[in-house]
Parts: sequence; structure tokens; C-alpha cells
Amino acid sequence: MTPTPSSSSAAARLQPSWQDQLQPTTPGADEFAELTEAVALLAESFTRSDPPPEVAAVLAARIRDIAAVLADHEVAEDGQPGGKLWDRPGRGQILTPALHIDEVTAEAVRARFTLGRFHSGRDALNGGVTPMIFDEALSRLANAGGRPWARTAHLAVDYRAPAPLHRELSVTAELLGEDGRKRWMRGEIRDGTTLLAEATGLWIVPRPPQPRDHT
Repeated sequence: MTPTPSSSSAAARLQPSWQDQLQPTTPGADEFAELTEAVALLAESFTRSDPPPEVAAVLAARIRDIAAVLADHEVAEDGQPGGKLWDRPGRGQILTPALHIDEVTAEAVRARFTLGRFHSGRDALNGGVTPMIFDEALSRLANAGGRPWARTAHLAVDYRAPAPLHRELSVTAELLGEDGRKRWMRGEIRDGTTLLAEATGLWIVPRPPQPRDHT
């Protein structure tokens, strides 16, 4: 039997959906937002720490206890709020860096983000995180405005300068064009006026499932 959210769950109150109504974001002010922030803080604090063995053992046991409590409230992916709260920075998830979206048009998005040592690659932003940020921003724009849902087919990133940590950076996304199932996208990450990275990508609407040939 597929688990479903209870009537008092976060999903029941927040009504998460796969449909992204792309708009400027505002921070959440509820218990699930507090939980999301706490999990992100845990990841950052863990990265910064060097606990002695006895402290590490105690913390591991506590975190496993917390994970067990969360497991008691597991639901199917369609019912989870994490990742589908589009109106707040981070969408209620911590994998992709939280984007504070400020400006939205049919063909462009501008957002801000600040990252700490959890995303560090030796005193600067880890190079593998940069494509995640671009994929988040470009995907959201590619699938906005009532356009049929598309998946990332190609994403190319050029790095121009190291991206600093603990500073507010900006990311922009632009829809360059559409042709049938294909959408071409472009993005930039900047520190003020300094270009840190740029990306181009292709998003494609999946083909409808085809009936199997049993002959």
C-alpha cells in the first residue's frame, strides 16, 4: 500500500505540486520550513566540525533516532512536500542550493544565493555544484509559463573565475528559443559584475509512452 500524507501533515497544509508556478520566492514561516533550515544547518555544521570519537558516536545515535522518526512519516514521492514548495527558496529541499528568486518574466529569471563550506571545493565553490545551480535555474524557466514539462538533455558549463563562498552571488537564466519539443537555454553566475560561470543547455519534452509491440 502506498503511504499517503495524513490530514495534519505538512503536505496536507502546504499542498505541494509538481507544477511550478514560477514566481519570486518568499521564505517559509511554518514548521516544515524550520525543519528544512535545521537539516541544512546540520549539513553545514557537520562539514565544519572535527568531533572527538565519543562525541561523534553520540551524535550518530541521535541522528539515526531522528531519521527513524522521519521514516515513520514516509510518503510516496508524489505526496512529499520536499522539493515541490516552489514559492520558497530551495523548494523545501537541501540538495540543490536555495535560490532566492527576485525577477521572473516569460523568458528570463534572476535569483540570488549564498553558500557555505558544505558546498566548498577548497576555499571556493565546488565545481560540481555550479552545474546544479544552473540546472535548477534553467530547468525552472524551461518548464514555466505553461510550457509542457521537459527534461535536461544537455548542459555545458564554462568556468570563468572561482566562485567565492559566504557572499551573495547572482544567477540568471534565459530562454533562447523553442522548436517543437526542444528548448535552448542560457545562464550566468556572477559576483557583482564579475562573470564566474556561464552555461548553455537543451531541454526536451519527453515523447509520450508508446504501446509495446507484442507481435
